[in-house]
Amino acid sequence: MRRRLLPLFLALGLALAGAVLTGPAPSRADPVVVPDIDGGLATCTQLTPHAVAVTGEPVRLDVRILLDGVTRDHAEQGVVSMRKAYRPLGIGVAATYDVVDLSGVDAQRLIEQAKDRYGGRRPAGVDVVYAMTVKDITSTGPTGGQLIGQADCIGGVRTARTAFAVGEIGRVTIPTTTEGTGKVMAHEVGHLLGGHHHYASAEGLLASDPATMSLMGPAIDLDALRFSSLNQLMVRGHAQRYAD
Repeated sequence: MRRRLLPLFLALGLALAGAVLTGPAPSRADPVVVPDIDGGLATCTQLTPHAVAVTGEPVRLDVRILLDGVTRDHAEQGVVSMRKAYRPLGIGVAATYDVVDLSGVDAQRLIEQAKDRYGGRRPAGVDVVYAMTVKDITSTGPTGGQLIGQADCIGGVRTARTAFAVGEIGRVTIPTTTEGTGKVMAHEVGHLLGGHHHYASAEGLLASDPATMSLMGPAIDLDALRFSSLNQLMVRGHAQRYAD
């Protein structure tokens, strides 16, 4: 794995250097976009970097939250927690809400119902759609009943058909239920913005709510509301390039 990824990251480093040396002034520089070499959204994995930020230029991320058995008050408190992770990246989270009644507990099926509500595409003026549910969701994959959230695609914000995710509330114990809801939402939306488990690190210890890992770690109970340095580049880059 190391031998396969090293040339990629060397190329990414050269691309970043080129953007800094030859691109527009830093305050206006666009994110570096690396061509997909693993199928990109065709496989919904985006295992290699795609859009990488080279500036901290602020951007607004419009999130439509579907309330599936969740109160508006609880969702709003979750957004307050989510912003703790996104504000340091210059990403302002603007939330709107829609009450829904989704059926079943399979995560992918819940995502499909969210898509169906809007004709298969995120609504106009919205960057990502997040279904927040009281259900104990499951997956047909290896995670099974241990699942607490799922994004339709890594980097799904890139298209109107893949900018969807789902997540539970109330099953994350550190530090509180509401903070846990915010962590799940921040994590799954982070996937839609190119964040990945394998870019996580122990930088969560530097967060205002210290935990073992940074936000995109695979176990939410061990994650803080802080993106790792590498995930920050991916998440900010995707938001700058693809958020409306």
